Amino acid sequence: MNISNFEIIPVSPIQSAVQKLNATIGEKMIIIAGRNNAIFDGRIKSKLENGDRILIIKKDSSIVLHSPQGVKPLNWQKPKAGPIEFKINNSYLEMFTRRTKTNETLSIIFTSLNFIASWHAHDESELTIYGDESDLVRYLVANPDLIEPGFKVLKTEYSTDVGPVDIRGISNQEEVIIEVKKRNATPQDAHQLKRYIEYFQAKEKKDVKGILIAPDFPKKVIEYLDENKLESRIIHWETIFPIIKRPKESKLEDFFQKKNEE
Repeated sequence: MNISNFEIIPVSPIQSAVQKLNATIGEKMIIIAGRNNAIFDGRIKSKLENGDRILIIKKDSSIVLHSPQGVKPLNWQKPKAGPIEFKINNSYLEMFTRRTKTNETLSIIFTSLNFIASWHAHDESELTIYGDESDLVRYLVANPDLIEPGFKVLKTEYSTDVGPVDIRGISNQEEVIIEVKKRNATPQDAHQLKRYIEYFQAKEKKDVKGILIAPDFPKKVIEYLDENKLESRIIHWETIFPIIKRPKESKLEDFFQKKNEE
């Protein structure tokens, strides 16, 4: 295990730790664990009472303060939002930052310290995300016989007044509309497919076949599909996603934006 880029900064004397931390900002990642409180003063004010937390200051000056539970930070600051300074406040270590554009401030005071470390970290790789519904759609487009033998894709993300159709195609000279879900099908999914069919009947004056694709179908969903002459296809996405690679330019924020839209 190579720890040559990882340095433990002595907690005492506190003056020496403050000097070391201020010299490290922007050069290395800073990790501080201990009991602290935090005050954010801005358009919205917040206060965190004492608790055991980890403060991480990244090389781009972004700040995250984490509690022992959960994935969301309790407090955070975007990269290069404002200068960061460590100082001594009533014998305690304080991190203070002021956002340049808004003049909002964040103060984190450590009433006890477990450890302080700096890390000369490097990461040049980009995140590759596997397996959301757009990946499954692309896979089905590349392998249309999984839908039906002889199926031909005409369009993906076809725009309608009631939402974008995942896949529009033709099978046995019959036009087909497909809704794709990587999770188990719900009545809402089946109803959405029915709305697409109604759209084509009303707006485009076409009778089209509707297929809902999902890894599993509860009984009430099957009943709804049967009642409305819609079809189901079981495709287990877990066996497909490991071999799907998202395009390199995709970023984590794109993934979450997509998930919010689903």
